[in-house]
Amino acid sequence: MIINRVEINNFFCYIGENVFEFDKGLNIISAKNSGGKSHLFNAFHWTFFNNIYVDKEFDTTKKEWKNASKTNVLPDYVVQKSENEDSIRSSIKITLTAEFHENEEAKNNLVEYHFDKEVFYKKVDNEIILISTPELSIWYVKDGETFFLDKGEHKWFIDRIFPVSIRKFMWFQGETVDELYDFSNPATLKYAINEISYFPTYENLVNVTKKSVGSISDKIDKEVKKTKKLSEDQEKILRSIEYSKNKLASYKDKKSDALNELENIKESIYKEEEKIKGQGKYSELKTKLTKYEYEIRSINDKIESLNHFGKEAFISKWMLNKCDSLVKASKTNLDLLASEVKKQQKTENPVPITLPGPEYVQKMLDDHICYICERDVEENSPAFLALQSRMEDFRNNQLQRILSDNVTELNKAKRNLLNELPDLANEVTKYDADMSKLIAQRKKALVSRDNLYTESGITNATEITLGSENAEKILNKIRSLQNSKESLERRIQGYDTDFTHEERELTDLETKKSIFISVQDGENISEVEAQKYINIIHRALSDLKSEALDNLINEITIESNSLYKKYLGGKTQGEIEIDRGVRIIDKETKKTLSNLNTAELTAQKLAVANAFLSLSAKKMNRSFPLLADAPTSQFDDENTLSLTENLSNSFDQILIMSKDYNKLKGAERELFIKKANIIKYYELNNDLIDKSGVDSRTNKKTYINTVK
Repeated sequence: MIINRVEINNFFCYIGENVFEFDKGLNIISAKNSGGKSHLFNAFHWTFFNNIYVDKEFDTTKKEWKNASKTNVLPDYVVQKSENEDSIRSSIKITLTAEFHENEEAKNNLVEYHFDKEVFYKKVDNEIILISTPELSIWYVKDGETFFLDKGEHKWFIDRIFPVSIRKFMWFQGETVDELYDFSNPATLKYAINEISYFPTYENLVNVTKKSVGSISDKIDKEVKKTKKLSEDQEKILRSIEYSKNKLASYKDKKSDALNELENIKESIYKEEEKIKGQGKYSELKTKLTKYEYEIRSINDKIESLNHFGKEAFISKWMLNKCDSLVKASKTNLDLLASEVKKQQKTENPVPITLPGPEYVQKMLDDHICYICERDVEENSPAFLALQSRMEDFRNNQLQRILSDNVTELNKAKRNLLNELPDLANEVTKYDADMSKLIAQRKKALVSRDNLYTESGITNATEITLGSENAEKILNKIRSLQNSKESLERRIQGYDTDFTHEERELTDLETKKSIFISVQDGENISEVEAQKYINIIHRALSDLKSEALDNLINEITIESNSLYKKYLGGKTQGEIEIDRGVRIIDKETKKTLSNLNTAELTAQKLAVANAFLSLSAKKMNRSFPLLADAPTSQFDDENTLSLTENLSNSFDQILIMSKDYNKLKGAERELFIKKANIIKYYELNNDLIDKSGVDSRTNKKTYINTVK
């Protein structure tokens, strides 16, 4: 497969029509950071897989894959310069040449396929509105006739030309090189091998002959039984053998069904994980929105509570704030009032009328005893009359007593106010500060909530809620599928255990059978002769299958090590070993090496991934382009050039986008182009459109300079 041409129109930093022509061999796209190389990479992913690799929401230090269905891909300049009610089109067109997709095997029957994807926006009240979801059309011309693939065929077709099992080897970001493959999962190796070789054919042939071996053996047993009279125990052994074979077949069928189910579940997990790439942000947005809404409600409750307290405090005391001088000046009036109250007292007795109280005076009159001096008080005596006079004073001075009590309370209130007034100013100041702080906090929370909508391109909470619910449903489905996957894997392991146990049982039974049914017993049976050939064919195919797998693993290992050594300029600490996994081992001790530097680990992954793609072209005549964004980001300058110079010999076509070639200029660059056998060399530069204008993304675009 060869990517021929990419046409980009109004896509992120690419303004207007931009064209890249590619050819067989090594194609380089060089650019500084933010030069446009990553968005060229995104152009492929947006077109083929409807996702893009961009900054995370609210954390521009990290990137993530996002579903592109609702992502605004328009350049800032186009958005800025467009008028209200303008309709704006963004589009990508990719042309590639590949084997005709209806051919089961490669026949060098090449067809040029066209992938056209476009989306339309409209500017309304200075806001960009999506007016059509991105639409992809796939078409080709064969025998002079143009054919369009139905939409329902798009995913099948893309999966066919870019197989899922090795897609990660073909399309990757340097930042995600750790995700290229996981060989700790044996299935990864198996699926990759199935894609790049005819190994599945050996498996099918071995399975067919294995069934023939069992079938012919059963037939011989039946024929022998007809010619010999067997005891009950011997019959039981034969029945047990048949039962054991049926159990083995059952375990095998169950395992086969479970493996197929496992493959379907893995595919379902992959599909759901692809969906979550565009939905995952909603869960994070929902969490943040819930947090902001809670903060706003909590702050409003505090403001309401503080406001209620302030109203009550104002009415009860704050209205007297800064009235200290007035309260102190009230002393003159209070003294005047006390003096007037005293003047109105009806008795000349200097003892206050409150001493003793009227209850005690009445008691002394009733008992005719003065409890003060403890003498008798006779009726109509001067002492008796004095007590009566005192009682009369009580009655006459009731109003005076009330006034006196009020004067006392007023004096007490004055003292209390004078004690409290110095703190009132602090209370009022603190109240104002607390209220201002809460209002500021509420404003900040409201701004954060509004920014959440603005920055995410979402207009309301309902979309976040629905998106979050959808994301949670997908996550729950993934969790459920993962549980099913783990359950199936345990079940398959159980089938393997049961199968091994039953095989031992069958071997014992066959040994017992050989005692009373020998080969000679079936010499006159035609199936016996056929069995010899079937057994030979089965053993030969089994050996061929084992040898083919060993040879293939060996070829992958050799190819991987060859590339690994080239990528690191011959300076390797060890060599790649592929068995059930992939690791670097010491060439002498064969022990696994750890604590390798990042460049070595990256080179290892690239070497193994590239070995699979390279062997696919050699074994199956199926070549895939290698498309990599910043694959050498972990390499030093020397290793970067070594990797680049050795890539062109590994694939029919390579597209590398990197900043690592940017410092090459003039003669040095020309030498590098020649040495690395570079077919196409583009330089990207993101620069001002209006050179005298403001330094803003609304005044920038990516310019393409064709060096070669």
